[in-house]
Amino acid sequence: MRPMHPGSRPPRARILVVEDEERLRALLRLYLERAGYEVREAADGRAALDAFDDDPPDLLVVDLMLPKLQGEALISAIREDSQVPILIASAKRSDLERIAGLRLGADDYLPKPFNVHELVERVNAILRRTGTASSGRLAGVVGAAGVGWPADAGRLSFANGRLVIEPATRAFTCDGQPGRLTPSEARLLFALVRAAGSPLDRDQLLPAVAGPRAETSRNIDVHVGNLRRKLSDDAAAPWAIETIPDVGYRWLAPMDRTLPDPRAARPGDGDAAAPGDASHPAQR
Repeated sequence: MRPMHPGSRPPRARILVVEDEERLRALLRLYLERAGYEVREAADGRAALDAFDDDPPDLLVVDLMLPKLQGEALISAIREDSQVPILIASAKRSDLERIAGLRLGADDYLPKPFNVHELVERVNAILRRTGTASSGRLAGVVGAAGVGWPADAGRLSFANGRLVIEPATRAFTCDGQPGRLTPSEARLLFALVRAAGSPLDRDQLLPAVAGPRAETSRNIDVHVGNLRRKLSDDAAAPWAIETIPDVGYRWLAPMDRTLPDPRAARPGDGDAAAPGDASHPAQR
């Protein structure tokens, strides 16, 4: 992000839209700018890489089927030295193609045709997650997978207060119901949170739950199932933990910028109201 002068407004997040279809590129620019973002465009992968090198954005929206340099090669080149958030928006929609895109290092994958409002909301969610992590609020709570958080860490809130956790005691409230995480569940949850938006495979998560007992990577499924039950999270329609077939799991719930009183929080508070004139799905 660019530096701020005293008394100035926070700078707008900068989005680089990489899409070769001109009408769709213009539509994405229009609605991202309406959402308050500063938008630049690139019509091919080579131009996108040059634009990234000249002035790195805060997030990229990338099509995969691009002229001059394919989206996969663009993402791989960026990931060599940057963890800037990347949202793939592509007509490649099979499970294998989506998994391959996530394995390249993308933070999210939206298959075409898509609703422009959904893309904007996914951009919002990614920047909430990565903005929190880059500011250091989360970095001081948990490090690599398997490492817990300090006992003096503050209360943490997710999804507009739907889930609130007291790290020192592992106590939590979810949908207004109190509970307590086991040490393994707490370590697993924060390993997922630390990589929010990016999938972790079972071997990556294993150090988080491994205690004095022997564990195997397939035991992760049991621990995830236990954690989901405590969080009232449905694997078929998850709000907290998503299963990525043939890969592993990833954390979905955004970390709140403010920490609301859990007694006053209501699921769904703060949902953005979408404008009413972009109901047609975007496609190639």
